[in-house]
Amino acid sequence: MIKSILIVAPYGFNDRMTNFIEFVSGRLLAKNSWKVTAITRSENNKNSIDNICGIKVYRYKNIIYGFINLLYVLIFSRPKIIHIHNLRNNRLGIITAILARVLFIHYIFTEYGLLHDHYLTDDRDDPLNNPIQTQRVIGTVIQLIKNTIKNPRRFKYYISSYIFHWPITHANSIVFVSKHNVPIAKELKLPPNTYLPYIVDDYRWTAINSYGKEVLEKIKNLNGSIVLFIGQMKLRKGWDVLLKAIPYIPKNIIEKFIIKTSTSGNESDEYKDLVESLGIRERIVYLDKFFSNDVLQKIYETSSIVVVPSRYEGFGLVPLEAFEMNKPVIASKVDALTDFLVDEENCIFVPPQNPEELAKAIVKVSNDSQLQKKLIGGGYDTLNRLKSKEYEQKWLEYYNSLISDTCR
Repeated sequence: MIKSILIVAPYGFNDRMTNFIEFVSGRLLAKNSWKVTAITRSENNKNSIDNICGIKVYRYKNIIYGFINLLYVLIFSRPKIIHIHNLRNNRLGIITAILARVLFIHYIFTEYGLLHDHYLTDDRDDPLNNPIQTQRVIGTVIQLIKNTIKNPRRFKYYISSYIFHWPITHANSIVFVSKHNVPIAKELKLPPNTYLPYIVDDYRWTAINSYGKEVLEKIKNLNGSIVLFIGQMKLRKGWDVLLKAIPYIPKNIIEKFIIKTSTSGNESDEYKDLVESLGIRERIVYLDKFFSNDVLQKIYETSSIVVVPSRYEGFGLVPLEAFEMNKPVIASKVDALTDFLVDEENCIFVPPQNPEELAKAIVKVSNDSQLQKKLIGGGYDTLNRLKSKEYEQKWLEYYNSLISDTCR
């Protein structure tokens, strides 16, 4: 029997997202004789078909082409299992989930962080400090009808919630890669769910695309101890906390800070206003979004310490990249990061939203070479665990069990 799976994700299967679980698990399955197909949105607005690491990847430029690709795969590849990843920006995921149920194909759903859901929280930048609005998640037709009867004027909102959440509320099973999702899923009364530890392999720094010479020009003359932040320019990533910490850090200890955005282009007004008000412009190197592993490697190599001052994370891949590049990590002690980071072992934890404590930790790590070696060694051990055969086997056993269930 051919073991086959279709993976549907909003974006991915490129060098920028090689450590994302949909790509890692896809590579693992392909390596173990599975037929793996993926459908994802194109980031260059072009339709294409690629074969990467044994995965046949269909990229679509709009939802119409995505739907055509989906129908083609369902008709001609006939996957035994479908794995849909993430709710946001994944309209094709909704269509896939509905078709999977109609065609009686077992489908799994994975969400990195449930609190990324704008229905569940009023503040996606700081959801851990705000109440969870479970009543806003409409998972059944009965709920939809009851809510509409109570408040007919909000029907559009209720139907939007119902459609948006369809992939997770109607899944045959759910798999999470962060433990903090499990109690939230229970509260939401979601379908049966499983936690599996995150896995990585040695593919992360293989370049599929390569460009970014202008970035290299910006960092080529940097010297001394340098602190690196990488992430979306969203407040939940804590870039503002790092900026506010800079005035507390003497220039003779850390002179330059690299702010590398993973989503934005030019500096936002919010960012510029904070930089100017703090008077730290000359201490910051701001790098735009780009897709190049070789340049990103160079940025890590140039840096001395990697900081992850997040208010919330779905999982948190930056620390893993820092481990791979032998850099010490300083991070906020928040859910998801606590799944694999341990204070004084592979990172230094600081309270979230506390610039002074973050500054103290940066100074402490910068001045203590033995602590740096300890944290780098702890990161190396963590990576080895996430790359272990034991963890890989957990994922293979999970997928194989689903194949067995579909054959009964």
